Amino acid sequence: MAARIFANLVITEEDGLTFEDCLNKRGASKSSISTSLNLLLQMDFVNYFTKSGDRKRYFKVAEKNTFFIKKLNRSLNQLEREKEMILKITAYNKQYRPEKHEENKNKITVYGKCISDMTTSLKTTIEELKKQQK
Repeated sequence: MAARIFANLVITEEDGLTFEDCLNKRGASKSSISTSLNLLLQMDFVNYFTKSGDRKRYFKVAEKNTFFIKKLNRSLNQLEREKEMILKITAYNKQYRPEKHEENKNKITVYGKCISDMTTSLKTTIEELKKQQK
């Protein structure tokens, strides 16, 4: 449902869609629309704004540069958490399961290099996108 609402927001000619607009276009339950919009807001795929004299919230697609940077930052954070987890597992195996540590040593080295390369690439891309925002 969230993907369908997002698609409506992308292709709409209007300045933004209200909750009721989303409800009418999708024909789903209020709770389903509400949950989907909240998910899209949480993931920074959409933003909302209000118009003076109108109490309704209007939803629109988040600015593209901001969207890409936030998405890449989420990937970067996930990689950094994964790297920490692998280091903890490796330290545990080295201390308590030396045979397992030796068995996986080469695989961990290759995988760790991959994570490091991806992290560097993400950081470079984020910086390039930030420069383009200015």
